[in-house]
Amino acid sequence: MKRTPKSRLAGLALAVVAALALGACGDDAATDAAPSGPVDLSTVTLKVGDQKAISIEVLLEASGQLENLPYRIEFSTFTAGPPLVEAASAGGIDLAQVGNTPVIFGAAAKADIKIVGALAATGKGDAILVGTDSAIGSVADLKGKKVAVTKGSSANANLLLQLQKAGLSLDDVEPVYLAPADGYASLTRGDVDAWAVWDPYTAIAEKEVGAKTIATADQAANGYNFWVAGDKAVEDAGKSAAIADFFQRYAAATQWSSDNLDTWSTSYAELTQISVDASRTTWTRSIKEPIKLSDAVIASEQEIADAFTEAKAIPGKVDFESFVDTRFDKD
Repeated sequence: MKRTPKSRLAGLALAVVAALALGACGDDAATDAAPSGPVDLSTVTLKVGDQKAISIEVLLEASGQLENLPYRIEFSTFTAGPPLVEAASAGGIDLAQVGNTPVIFGAAAKADIKIVGALAATGKGDAILVGTDSAIGSVADLKGKKVAVTKGSSANANLLLQLQKAGLSLDDVEPVYLAPADGYASLTRGDVDAWAVWDPYTAIAEKEVGAKTIATADQAANGYNFWVAGDKAVEDAGKSAAIADFFQRYAAATQWSSDNLDTWSTSYAELTQISVDASRTTWTRSIKEPIKLSDAVIASEQEIADAFTEAKAIPGKVDFESFVDTRFDKD
């Protein structure tokens, strides 16, 4: 979907601010991308990858943050984080928000990406579910069972870390790697014994079929999400300026959603065609707040990356920090 600027003059004004902001950054990476003068953002198209579960476009639209854009945005929808990372690496999109694990798998594959922003969430919506009549009551009970999960997703990390916490490994279960929609169908049909997934899919399964949660990510993993950008995007002065402005709009939209939970939940339910009850549950526990790409965040991600290396689920060891670019942290 394309958004076109309403005012060329407004675009030029914002471009000057963005250019100055980028030029003020002190690190070498920022200097390489900073323009030598004002950027005309009206010539820039920012390609943003989205997920139904995250619904960046829906949030920005509902909060009014897509009004008076000084650049164009093209949104495209993906099923989950891993293909978003692949698209960013290939230059198909410039920017995307993903969970704590797709960036690790991307780094392990030596993708042409930078991690340019971080977000915190409770992790309570990232869960391992079983059917309403299931006798499985804990992660330990999953030994020898089939567990649906999206490979390379935050749910994959949650499953791995929950199993380790219970004294098990991925070898002790039978992972069935499925996209979220297929995971839901498999759980409801009884084709798998459990399903590791994230909101809103967790909330939908809880509300629609009475799925039971046996573990949530706040008990074993971090609740971080990340903004990932393609190398070409961060090396481009115009796109970098647009990303800086976009982050400010997203932060404002997130604050609006927290302040207007009823309105946001209703809008999200209508536009994504899920129940208002599931929507409210999702956004009560899964709002993502922008935070700094701090040393603590990086260290926490390194621990998850090391867990995947130890489990031989990714090739070699990942140096997570080497993929981090903090030039946008102040935005």
